[in-house]
Amino acid sequence: MALYLLYETASGYSLFLAHGLDQIGQNTEAVRSSISDMNRFGKVVQLTAFHPFESALDALNQCNSVSE
Repeated sequence: MALYLLYETASGYSLFLAHGLDQIGQNTEAVRSSISDMNRFGKVVQLTAFHPFESALDALNQCNSVSE
């Protein structure tokens, strides 16, 4: 089963595809170690798409839309 993660930053939206979180999520220590090690994190989570904001006004409007 594919798990997609949407992450909002000041520059835009990022869509990530997470692999193997079902197995890793069973153990809190495994999650902590996979996040702290960039090599392991890169194997678990991959960037699928990025949509930058067109302007500061667009970013503000998007932020307001998400909060509503």
